[in-house]
Amino acid sequence: MVEMSRRAVILGTAALGAGGAGVTAAASGLNGSVEGQADVQAEQALIVDNVSVSDDGDASFTRVSDDNTEFQAAVELNNGDTVGFSAEITNNADDALDAQFAVDVPDTIDVTVRTASDDTTNFGNNSSESVDDIDDNVDDTDADDDAAVKTGEGTFVANLATGETVVNIDAELDDTASPGSYDIGVAINPLSTDN
Repeated sequence: MVEMSRRAVILGTAALGAGGAGVTAAASGLNGSVEGQADVQAEQALIVDNVSVSDDGDASFTRVSDDNTEFQAAVELNNGDTVGFSAEITNNADDALDAQFAVDVPDTIDVTVRTASDDTTNFGNNSSESVDDIDDNVDDTDADDDAAVKTGEGTFVANLATGETVVNIDAELDDTASPGSYDIGVAINPLSTDN
């Protein structure tokens, strides 16, 4: 057994008490908070600037969404009519972007998506393409170099260079469809950079 003098016991007890008080003081000194505000800004990489329509239809109307990432068109079509949409899209990213075009159309309309460098710009007006070619990007083996690749039902992926690119979306009403007014919607989503 360790023998301690009365004095050693008193000093040891005082040291333990002081040590405990120091730990308590240190722990209470760590409490605090930070307050303030930080400005956060988000920039969209892809913006739809303008949409124009060239068509065989009788009437058309287009509108761009408030956040400039989607557009809609209402067109009046007869059997076999073809309508072309030219969307001016600005890529604000530092590099080229792959973008997904989600095209919402009725089942009776066939759709093709292309970049403007393709020779079928202004479909139906000075185009070398015939109506039978409208389905040429059903899969990536048949797609032209400038055509978007069809990745699913109504979805296409195309590469957009930095700056402004014109994307053409051509739609044809089937011969067996009923004539009338049709709504076409397109949402553009950036996927990745080419970097």
